[in-house]
Amino acid sequence: MARSVRFVPEGGALVEVTVRTRQSRLLLRPSPVLNEIVIGVLGRAQQRYGVLCCDVVFLSTHWHALVWVEDAEQLARFMQYVNGKLGKEVGRLIGWRHGIWSRRYTSIVVSNEEAAQVGRLRYLLAHGVKEFLVERAVDWPGVNSVRAILEGKPLVGYWFNRRSFPPALPFVRALPP
Repeated sequence: MARSVRFVPEGGALVEVTVRTRQSRLLLRPSPVLNEIVIGVLGRAQQRYGVLCCDVVFLSTHWHALVWVEDAEQLARFMQYVNGKLGKEVGRLIGWRHGIWSRRYTSIVVSNEEAAQVGRLRYLLAHGVKEFLVERAVDWPGVNSVRAILEGKPLVGYWFNRRSFPPALPFVRALPP
């Protein structure tokens, strides 16, 4: 099957991306550990590829993000990195041996019109409410940017470099008496 060509206008654009889990399984159920992994992977990917992540929301069966990218190649590399790392880490965390993503991500270029951009942002921010999972967007226990946007609280996660030793994360070792 032929793949659709990704398009980002010259000069960059705001793009909404959506990624779904295999068979809409609940593989991304919120937990403190999963949230830290997700934020860490997103932060590392932004740093590596220069993508500006304006908004993000992770539900149990899929995730959305609004990202600013310069071109389609930058978007593709960013998404390949994020989905690859999350696939491995989520698989390790939940004991899932199969790929967790159902297919390639979908991307939609958001119009430069302010109303269109605000509309997409509102849609993503209210996702947990729209799905009748929580009453208020700030109540969603999974990764989302609601507090970061409303209260100025940054999202904090951890990046675990599996190629380095000792690991990048701090760990405690009991010393003999």
